[in-house]
Formats: sequence, C-alpha cells, structure tokens
Amino acid sequence: MEDHPELMPLLTVAGGPTRGVNFRVSYRPQVIGRGPSADISVADPHLSRRHASVTLTDQGVVLMDLGSTNGTWLNDHRIGGPQYLTDGDVIRIGRTDLRFFDPGLARTDPVGLRFSAPRTDHHRPTVPLPIATPPAGRPAVESYAGEPLALPGSR
Repeated sequence: MEDHPELMPLLTVAGGPTRGVNFRVSYRPQVIGRGPSADISVADPHLSRRHASVTLTDQGVVLMDLGSTNGTWLNDHRIGGPQYLTDGDVIRIGRTDLRFFDPGLARTDPVGLRFSAPRTDHHRPTVPLPIATPPAGRPAVESYAGEPLALPGSR
C-alpha cells in the first residue's frame, strides 16, 4: 500500500476553517491538533494543541482522543477510548469535521483517482453527429421568448 500513496487512507476537512485540506494516514501515529508540533495541524481555536491521534494498523485506522478539553466525536458520539474508523465516518473535533476515506474499504472509486498511467492504446475515430433538419412545411420551433429559433439547415 505504501508503494501506492493514493491507496492510503485519507482524512479530508469537510467543515471548518481549513475546509478542503486532505491528510494521508500512515502507520506512524499522527497527532491532530492546533499546535505547531501536531502532525495534522488544523487551524481551529476550539481544538487542543494535541487533540486526537490516528494510526493505521493492520486491522484498520484507529482514532483516539488525547485528553482534549472539548472531546473527540465520531459520527455524533463522543469517544472514550480507541475506535476503528470505517469508510465515510465523520470525526468532529472543535468546530472542524473530518471525513474519513479508505480506498481499501470504499464501495466505489473516488472520482479522479488513477492507479496507473492513462491508457493511450485506445484510439477511436471522432465522427460528427448528424444535424436534424425539420421536414418541409413544418412550423418553426419557438423559444421561450416566443421568437422562432434558427435551426441548422433551415432558413
């Protein structure tokens, strides 16, 4: 899995001050917090400096609260001990929501994720689509404004 970093589990900030930022989870324990020494630094004043941690193990990714003041919430339940994450889980710390994505457990591939170089051996000819012309004697199609539309091939 480490040979393909795109297959490593991912935390995405889904809500909060740093929305849209992604973090890859590794086998090394990673501290989530607002402090500069945090491995996953989130700019949220409602987080502790060392709020929670995530660790990739052979059994899955483990989330653990590190004695934070406001607690760590997993799918709207405050956690009291280590919890395994599953694809789609939402972690709430402070006023930040992190969505967990695990390509190994996902039911569908994420859009834009490629596991190899794009294929170049499939050349298909481009054929222009035929343009329909209305039969002779039919009235012109009107637009929403009530004006006749100029259809291709009709004058």
